[in-house]
Amino acid sequence: MTALLLALLAAVMEAGAGLALWAVGMSALPVAIVLHGLASLLAAGGLARRTRPDERLYVFGTVLALPGLGLLGVTGVRLWTVLVPPSGMYEDIHSEMGDLPAPALPPESVDRVSEWVQQQVSVQPLADLVRAGDPRTQRWAIDLLSRRGDGAAVDLLREALSATDRDVQIAASSALQRVEERLTRGIARGQERLREDPDSAMAWHAFAEACRAYWGSHLLDPIMGQHWLGEAEAAYRRARARRPGWLPPTVGLVQTLLGLGKLHEAEALAREAEEVSPSGTLDLLLAEVLFREQRWSELQRLARGAVAAGRQDERLAWWAGAEPSRGASHA
Repeated sequence: MTALLLALLAAVMEAGAGLALWAVGMSALPVAIVLHGLASLLAAGGLARRTRPDERLYVFGTVLALPGLGLLGVTGVRLWTVLVPPSGMYEDIHSEMGDLPAPALPPESVDRVSEWVQQQVSVQPLADLVRAGDPRTQRWAIDLLSRRGDGAAVDLLREALSATDRDVQIAASSALQRVEERLTRGIARGQERLREDPDSAMAWHAFAEACRAYWGSHLLDPIMGQHWLGEAEAAYRRARARRPGWLPPTVGLVQTLLGLGKLHEAEALAREAEEVSPSGTLDLLLAEVLFREQRWSELQRLARGAVAAGRQDERLAWWAGAEPSRGASHA
């Protein structure tokens, strides 16, 4: 009789364990039950042969039932939280948080958010901080500039090398080193990706972007700058060849040609892309070509057409309403 009761108790506990596993969302439930049952049999079989069968059954039932008791407790707690909602202060907090809008996309990592915030910071306020007299404020601005890494930021970091405070000079030197290491790592990653997949248009585009960013950082002397800009030009062309009609490498190639001074080729490529996919970015690139060549009437027509098409930009809007003076052309 005792053995029968123990067997019934073990069966009930095993059923409870199964329900608890299902409630907490665990997968592979049959496997878990089988393994648990085997563990109970091994525990019962571990007794000496001289023990009575009911004692072995007692050990089997005990081992089988104990985990089930714990899981039943977990299930009880979960059911209690569902059946009895929070009250008082917590209820108010939950109701307020429930009205908040949920994000449409998965949350970004802290590093990605920090990088985006740094890119939104204008250089001019940081220039004022670098030129201030407080070393602590200068070091804080240097840290922000080191996370940008563009040409304007690098120029300010070089300016900070001549600060009166020794610690500020060291911070600026370290920041310049970090910027260059980050840019060269980007080029190395691009080269490694190309070795793995040399036919990928995205890999060639990423490598070209890394080379052009290195050139745009103002860290290089003119000769090395032209070298990496040439590498970017070749990589953009290969990306376009592998994925015709893809706009990003075309935009990057136009920007690179402008950096190399190949204005006629840059204009032809930009106008060709504009016919297929008009964009404000291409408008600005064409405007830069026309501005460099001082073709003011064409620049105004381009700006008016872009504004009329709804491609708004402050610079294009200005060009659409006024022609530059001789002083502006010299600028």
